[in-house]
Amino acid sequence: MTAVFLRSLCILAPLFASALPAAAQVNLASQQASRQLADKGATALADGDAIGAKRLLEEAVVADPANAHALAMLGRYYQTQNKRDVARKYYDFALDVEPTEPDALLGSGKLDIAEGKTGDARDKLRKLRLICATCPQTGALAAALNSTSPANHP
Repeated sequence: MTAVFLRSLCILAPLFASALPAAAQVNLASQQASRQLADKGATALADGDAIGAKRLLEEAVVADPANAHALAMLGRYYQTQNKRDVARKYYDFALDVEPTEPDALLGSGKLDIAEGKTGDARDKLRKLRLICATCPQTGALAAALNSTSPANHP
């Protein structure tokens, strides 16, 4: 039985090896398509086209489930729809894939602030400052935290 398996493996190994480059190309093409769809979805969301944004962002995640930016933008979409629990899940998915994804850190940090978890939001701001001190997400989260400080609310 083992001899038959080894002979079969020797015959099939070259076929598997020749398939790997093609699989890598498909994966690369899917990743590129996903990035383009996520960018279009983010633009649609910024332009107020929530339905179009959701469709594009979902397509981006289907093309590449590891696209942290698309996951974060879906979180933002759900946050704009006042579905905070769903938004939090998408931000968490994005941060599981890429722990330093700026939009996921910002969105999750804003949810933390809304839930009174300013310590968690400050941790996310520290990460943002380490990875990109000049990114708009860093300034936005800092401003959101600053607006909740007791000094700003006499």
